[in-house]
Amino acid sequence: MKDFFTEQLVKHSTTAKENKLRAVFTGVYIAIIIYILLNFCVKAGNEGQMSFFVIGLFLAFGVGYMGYRQFTGFNVEFEYIYTNGILDIDVIRNRSRRKTVFSAGVGDFEIMAHISDKEHLSPYKGLGEIDFGSGKVQENTYIFVTTYKGAKKRFIIEPKEELLKAMLVDLTPRRLYLKKQ
Repeated sequence: MKDFFTEQLVKHSTTAKENKLRAVFTGVYIAIIIYILLNFCVKAGNEGQMSFFVIGLFLAFGVGYMGYRQFTGFNVEFEYIYTNGILDIDVIRNRSRRKTVFSAGVGDFEIMAHISDKEHLSPYKGLGEIDFGSGKVQENTYIFVTTYKGAKKRFIIEPKEELLKAMLVDLTPRRLYLKKQ
């Protein structure tokens, strides 16, 4: 038996909603930092204690760091890793923080079809959906259905041709519906 391995990186596009959230979070964090600095600086000046000023600086730095982590967390990429019938999906935030968010055997998928294939996907329309793609519908955007954390879910991915051909080996043609050219 031959071992098979392939991986693919998909960059998630930021949406208008995410850009608004970034702006709101930035404003909130800046307001908190200003409040902390002003509050502790005034208290240090009134009471003549330098310790309040130092505590204020440490708190402001901590809040600033939390804001930075949250702000950079919006830069998201997904990596699909396919090894011998197992699909792992990792989320990579800001090109540095990686976390595996999905792992399953492709043989457990009920169906996989192109996102425009209404005929095969209509029975699964009401299921919850998780997007592991770029956020835009493209030529290689597919949906697969499987049980995840005790419930059936629809997953959106954007596999390249090599990944689809490898999945076709593990999924029968009755469960993987490739887009007709």
